[in-house]
Amino acid sequence: MDKQLYYVNLNPISMDTISNVRVNDGQLIEYEIAATEEEKKQFEDLLRQVNKHDVELGNLFSFRHFDERAGDADKNEFQVGMNDVYERLYQLGTEETKAKIKEINLLNEDDTEPGI
Repeated sequence: MDKQLYYVNLNPISMDTISNVRVNDGQLIEYEIAATEEEKKQFEDLLRQVNKHDVELGNLFSFRHFDERAGDADKNEFQVGMNDVYERLYQLGTEETKAKIKEINLLNEDDTEPGI
């Protein structure tokens, strides 16, 4: 299956949508990836899953946010998800995207090896 170029942004409002059109917004960081339709779908599923844990509606209207252990668990779960997102961005990313991710040190050294 042929790979197409897509653009991913990690803005929480639109993070779960991968576009085939670049958005010319100077305040938005976009990452370019090359993916098959199936890889794109899998990545969108990952983005939706991670975005869902960013702000869970049930936590906004409860006293759970006063429970530091629960809050820390939510933060850790979100961070693990974001680590997965950056790993996948690197795997599918164009050379420019890989350079951006390396530049801002978002991967462990082991994550940049082929076959991860």
